[in-house]
Amino acid sequence: MLRVEFGDISASPQQEKIALGNLDASLSTIKLETTDSCLLNKITQLIDLEYLWIVSDRQIYKFAKDGKFICQIGRKGQGAQEYIAPEYIQVDNSQQLVYVLDFFGRKMLVYDYNGKFVNSWGLPEDYSLNRIAFHNKTLYYTSFSNAVSPDLLAYDVATNTIDTVSFRDRTMGQEAFAGQTFIYNLNKKTYLYHYFNDTVYTLEGKLHPSYIFDLGNTKFTYAQLTLVGDNTSEEPIRNPKVMISNFIDMADYLIISYSVIQSWDPTKELDNRFALYDKSGKEMHSDVKFVVDGKPWFDIKPENAIFASSDEHSIYVFKQADELTDSPEFEKLDVDSNPVLIKYSFQ
Repeated sequence: MLRVEFGDISASPQQEKIALGNLDASLSTIKLETTDSCLLNKITQLIDLEYLWIVSDRQIYKFAKDGKFICQIGRKGQGAQEYIAPEYIQVDNSQQLVYVLDFFGRKMLVYDYNGKFVNSWGLPEDYSLNRIAFHNKTLYYTSFSNAVSPDLLAYDVATNTIDTVSFRDRTMGQEAFAGQTFIYNLNKKTYLYHYFNDTVYTLEGKLHPSYIFDLGNTKFTYAQLTLVGDNTSEEPIRNPKVMISNFIDMADYLIISYSVIQSWDPTKELDNRFALYDKSGKEMHSDVKFVVDGKPWFDIKPENAIFASSDEHSIYVFKQADELTDSPEFEKLDVDSNPVLIKYSFQ
């Protein structure tokens, strides 16, 4: 397994500046078309697969690769063919189907590529399911139901049967919210990571250890995640702790999104950071800001969400229109326009 060591994490952000040009990175932009029926705010999910599939403001949208708006997938509502809150989506390109996990509606919905309703079924009882991945005609669900180790369920869409791949072996009682389980598809692999376990797995029917995030003394102990009072844990947090929220595994690099936690005080703003791991040089940059020389509006900041591309050399970031209107490339962009996607290619 590949071991990725974070090293020392400072209590205050250091933000080592790494010029994207020094990583041989190039960029391109995609203006997402704005229409009366397609007004996007914050993008919470993007899938780059034949089309651009976007979840924003609890709606699902389909765009062409050049940013032209094509259609909305499904619609919000309480009807049998509608979703309340699409927490997560997955796309089966071979069957031209979109799977939607409706968290508050407690059901799965299936639409075709034109947005027509195909099927739906209820989610398993006694679970809080917040992530799905689609791989080899199987939907994999992860739960975050008060567990140190998440349950992992597999739903065979061909036979309509569900099975347990991995089941939690203990629960924590009054557990603090210290991150999330996340599962996603990238480069024909399905990845699984959970904040209390430092191992990243790939999934092929069974869990296979792929590599380890070695957090050293920034990893939470069991007692530091167990609350004994308001915002107070059983064991005090005396040094910065790392909470990984996302990572993208590319051909040459790992880009990791994380937060630094020093207390459970909910009034404190999250300290979001990026780490960059160079696979070939086996070099870790634990706190970075990606900069584009002479064009700061293209910088990738820790508060920016990053999304995987359909190839193993690229990532996407979105910028709101009002962040770009002062730049020469976007001087004609209206502040009320949809976000602009920026694709960074590292090759």
